[in-house]
Amino acid sequence: MGKVELRRFLSGAAAIAICGAWAPAAFAQSGAVSATDEADDRDEIVVTARFKKETLQDVPQAISAFSEAKLDRQAARNLSDLAPSTPNVNIQPVATFPNSAAIHIRGLGAQGIESTEESPVGVSIDGVFVTRPVATLLDTFDMERVEILRGPQGTSFGKNSLAGGISAFSKNPDMNGGVQAEATIGNYGRLDVKGAVDLPLVRDQLAVRLVVNKQTANGYFTNRVNGDDVGGQDKLTLRGTILFTPSDALTVNLKGFLVKDRSSAPGGDSAPDRTKLHYLIFGFEEPNDGPYTIGRDFPSLHESDQWGLIGKVEADLGSVVATSVTGYIKTDDFNDSDFDGSEINFFPTFRLQTHKQFSQELRLATDFSDRDDALSRLSLVVGGYYLNQSFKLTQAFPTLPVLVAPSLNFGSQDYVQQSNTAKALFAQLIYGVTDKLNVTLGVRQSWEQKDFFRDPTGTLISPSRFSSREFVKSLAEMEQIANTNFTANKAFKNAYSRNRATFKAGIDYKFNPDLMAYAIYNQGYKGGGYGARAATLTTAGPTEDNTSELWEAGFKGDFLNGMLRVNLAGFVTRFKKLEFGVFFPNPNVASGQETASQNIGAATTKGVELELALRPVSNLNLGVNIGYLDSKYTDFCADLNGPQSYATAPTSACGGKVTLLPNGTYLRDEDYRYLKLVRAPKWQANFTAEYTIPLGSSGDLTARGSVLYKSTYYNTVTNDAAGIAGDYTLVDASLGWTSADSRFRVQLWGKNLTNKTYVAALTPTAQFFIQRFYSPPRTYGVTLGAKF
Repeated sequence: MGKVELRRFLSGAAAIAICGAWAPAAFAQSGAVSATDEADDRDEIVVTARFKKETLQDVPQAISAFSEAKLDRQAARNLSDLAPSTPNVNIQPVATFPNSAAIHIRGLGAQGIESTEESPVGVSIDGVFVTRPVATLLDTFDMERVEILRGPQGTSFGKNSLAGGISAFSKNPDMNGGVQAEATIGNYGRLDVKGAVDLPLVRDQLAVRLVVNKQTANGYFTNRVNGDDVGGQDKLTLRGTILFTPSDALTVNLKGFLVKDRSSAPGGDSAPDRTKLHYLIFGFEEPNDGPYTIGRDFPSLHESDQWGLIGKVEADLGSVVATSVTGYIKTDDFNDSDFDGSEINFFPTFRLQTHKQFSQELRLATDFSDRDDALSRLSLVVGGYYLNQSFKLTQAFPTLPVLVAPSLNFGSQDYVQQSNTAKALFAQLIYGVTDKLNVTLGVRQSWEQKDFFRDPTGTLISPSRFSSREFVKSLAEMEQIANTNFTANKAFKNAYSRNRATFKAGIDYKFNPDLMAYAIYNQGYKGGGYGARAATLTTAGPTEDNTSELWEAGFKGDFLNGMLRVNLAGFVTRFKKLEFGVFFPNPNVASGQETASQNIGAATTKGVELELALRPVSNLNLGVNIGYLDSKYTDFCADLNGPQSYATAPTSACGGKVTLLPNGTYLRDEDYRYLKLVRAPKWQANFTAEYTIPLGSSGDLTARGSVLYKSTYYNTVTNDAAGIAGDYTLVDASLGWTSADSRFRVQLWGKNLTNKTYVAALTPTAQFFIQRFYSPPRTYGVTLGAKF
């Protein structure tokens, strides 16, 4: 961290520290027990990252966890609010789909929305791995805890994960019954209304929990065409849970949920670039009227319906505990997008998609806690995993091919589908060699099959430049057209079947009950994928499997009689066969361009992560987490320029591929090792101060502030200058009151209080335009909560 960067961070941190300690007289009450102390006790979170229940401090790997109390104190609305207090983690909405999560951990992640693409960071809800990014920006209301695992998860995280994983666990019914309600009112028309009720049906055996969460907001972008708000939210989440415990040896948990999203498309504009068709054809250049004023000439409504069932059965068989986790999730989307981000009728689209997944996991875990021999130190888990997912997608283009072929006064519509089956057997052994020394070994054997069907030809639609969904053909109609085009060699199919083994090994040593050191080696992988927007089999893929290897060492310790907690981790991760999509022109398709899926090479990330919590007096909590990341490509041999003409057949200077296309042009791989990884700032630091003033029978008053600093980073693989972000400081703060019996709470909160503006995402789209998305401005509001 440079001197200027460090000074900025420390200045903001000092301001928050002063805010947290503004009542010196209260320091004399250091012996008193406050609500903050009780909250800290609750935050000794029990996690299940290794298929066993253990406290966060006992897990020998880098993991951050958030309890319900901690989520409330941070005024967290969804997963993106957890990233600032987690080292080397970036979470935000996917630029073009607000209900989807773009997650980057330790320099690797993705922001794609195509269902052919698997994210390098896995997300699971109540033990069920979510296989596509849409609807993964999970709400935090009704969450018992959220675990963020940094580094590959190849053995004990559902499906394999290349760079990390996020596990969210919703709350279960309280057998004694209860009611919880919460309302939030904020600027930009934000109004959230949430409620939950626990209904005991059979004493200590059967209970039901019902949850409703309605989130609305107007959006903080203004359409210069008509003055309307853009980027608003209208999302309804319903969840029901049945908990049945007929005996101490059997627990049955069934959860059902529905997410109904009717939000408008995210606000974004077209970054000025006079080499793009946006300017060359229409002469359009984004006016300099501020980042939150944009142009829209096309309906921009994102409709997403997701429902699912998750069943968990746990049976205690004596020395063995059997666990079954079954999940089914179905998602239907119909989205209108003014994709060119302007008031010019250039590149609007309609996307109609259905996706479904079914998974089954079975585990057997030993429980020898009642023994007094060597087996009492053994924890063994063996299991199997099965996943089947499929999707169908059709995309309609009102202005294509008329833009590239004006004589064809039609719109167009294409089609793609894929099915995927994944199977795995896994085992994990944790053995206490002594009372202080533990050894961990894990292995996972995976088998994966994918079947891909793509029809880039599709069909023409009349009239051109249509703006109504009534002209969009259904998935069934497009599938029939695709089959006809396949018979005529205008569509193509491909498939692959692969298997791979991943391993994990670790050792940890407890010097005393409060200090543990560890070292681990872990492998992860992500199966190769196909390009959903490819126009030819040559560019569709499949890509090769992406792989990762992690070496990590660190320690976790509590010092000064629990006053100070220090967790430190150092790591090196090596990634191979990384992939991404490359846009390039293709005159043989309606859009005049296509996307090729390519393995670009390899990267190495090295870093250090520090998490520190200090309670100098009973009512004051200070927290610091710092992430340092040194990330670089060690091999990046790819074609980023698209097809080129050559007098003679070219060669690749980096030993990559040279592909001859049907029109006589070539794709030629070049060396791009000098590029930086996406959303991988060298420094990320967060400072938090929280001070509680006990008010006796009137409850407690808590002031909280946080400062986040990120150094410079890039938002695109190609490091486009328009997508440079970072070197900024963000300040959040809140003031909350909690009643003495903890039943009622009021919280005034504000985020990005200095109203810092930066580029949150950048999406270059071939030779057409560059979509640019800005960060949220200053937001503030009040949250009211009650529990009975």
